Amino acid sequence: MSETTPQDAFSVANGLSAFGKISEQKAFQTNAQILPLPIPAYDGQSEQTFNRGLSLYHARPVAGTRTVSVPLTRLSLFTMENARFVLYPGLDGMIIDNKNHPVIEPSCFCQHDLYQHNRRLPDMPEHEEQEEVFLGFDAAWRNYYHWMLYGISKTQIASTLLPAHTRFVVPDMPKAGATHHPAFTPETFETSLRLSGLQDRVFRAPEGVHRARKLHFFWHAPTMPELYLNFSEPHKHFDAMTVLHRPDLPTRFYVTREGGHNSRISPEEQAQIEPVLERKGFEKVLLEKMELETLIALFRQAECILAPHGAGLANMVFARPGTRLLELNRKLDGQPHLRDCFYIITLQRKQPYMVLDLDDQPLTSEMLDNALTRLENAPDPF
Repeated sequence: MSETTPQDAFSVANGLSAFGKISEQKAFQTNAQILPLPIPAYDGQSEQTFNRGLSLYHARPVAGTRTVSVPLTRLSLFTMENARFVLYPGLDGMIIDNKNHPVIEPSCFCQHDLYQHNRRLPDMPEHEEQEEVFLGFDAAWRNYYHWMLYGISKTQIASTLLPAHTRFVVPDMPKAGATHHPAFTPETFETSLRLSGLQDRVFRAPEGVHRARKLHFFWHAPTMPELYLNFSEPHKHFDAMTVLHRPDLPTRFYVTREGGHNSRISPEEQAQIEPVLERKGFEKVLLEKMELETLIALFRQAECILAPHGAGLANMVFARPGTRLLELNRKLDGQPHLRDCFYIITLQRKQPYMVLDLDDQPLTSEMLDNALTRLENAPDPF
């Protein structure tokens, strides 16, 4: 969901990362693909900021068509010997080689300035050496998107490839969230381990620096983190999570962020949305109040979803092919582009996708109503 920082790019360019020296053990590979661009929300819709976001993934719109060229991507399992890994706010999941060099790429969400200036970690406990471990989560694991889509699924895949004695490292929840609170509950954390079959195979690592004689991790090229969801392997594991069918849940719903610390939708915009929900038969859902199994069932049974950009759309990995999504999006954190991470997911899942860029024009009931009608009536682009 986030991007590598300028500090990360500087470190890689100046050879400060140990990544290039690590042995590759196992690789998966996608093909270069030509896939559909979003269904236009209205005639003449500008796609400039959306396409600018695509360029970060090395994807390019194909001139004269409604398609995008998605590059070949390679996912590899790497192994390091005599390495260290860290659990510490801002440095969770950081990997350091035996020469004290950080491995920047899989640690791209870390606050590297806490370490790089003098190659020293903040004061923290040092723990006994582990024999063989796998590390799948990153420093943003407290975000639901990062935990479910990276931490859980990478660990699931690794559990099918690595020896039975391997320890699969996860944060020691809820202790790890006691001062820097995750955006999801300890119950969601535990249920995610149970549904993924990992509950009895994990090592709950306490805060501090840990040593490992052998340390495994996944990374890919191109290196934007979101491209991990371009592989079919994670989606096989998402589909294998078993939950009961829930006929009481809506199949057409709006993911509201009302009452949260960052609603992404202004009160004026929400007032424009409300009459459309009633006319179109959409039910409001507040994902933060749902248990994980309910969340999975909700998205797995969905037919059409309306939502502002946010981590809750990570649950599109549970939705079926053909589920239609209209994302209300806008530029965030001063960036000059839209974040297209959920579009990448819908491409892999074969889900028709539409985006309304709310930086382009004010949202009106008429615009939203027409966009939903167009989304629902458009031919399946897959």
